[in-house]
Amino acid sequence: MAYHSFTHPPMEGLPDKAAIDSELTQAIDAVQKTLNVRSKYFRPPFGTEGARVRQRLAAVIPGSKFINWSVDVEDYLWALSSTPEKQLDAFKRDLARGGNLVVMHYLYPTTVQYLPQFIALAKATGTQRMRVDQCMEDPEAPPL
Repeated sequence: MAYHSFTHPPMEGLPDKAAIDSELTQAIDAVQKTLNVRSKYFRPPFGTEGARVRQRLAAVIPGSKFINWSVDVEDYLWALSSTPEKQLDAFKRDLARGGNLVVMHYLYPTTVQYLPQFIALAKATGTQRMRVDQCMEDPEAPPL
């Protein structure tokens, strides 16, 4: 699990350090409250990262690491549309291209609803599923 911001803005475009910190701390608080987990990993919105966000992330989460993805379910496009099943199409497309690290947003009910199908599709590739901390070979990662 990696944080991804609270309101999903282009982080480097935020006006100041306080705005960046607010996005980070609100995301941390929401994940802690919702999932009861903490992470040192951060997936920047839109996959963009820069010096200001790196600096603020290091201040808010010491030892943090940026993570990017190669599978995008495109829930921001399809989850609230009349065709939410297109998330499955996007997942399949990126898996076929060799993608191996997924980004999805737990705030969309349809994305959560499709999670068992995403997992089944990933299992069908014969690859091993693991958490971000395991992908990063984090010595503090608990076992699966």
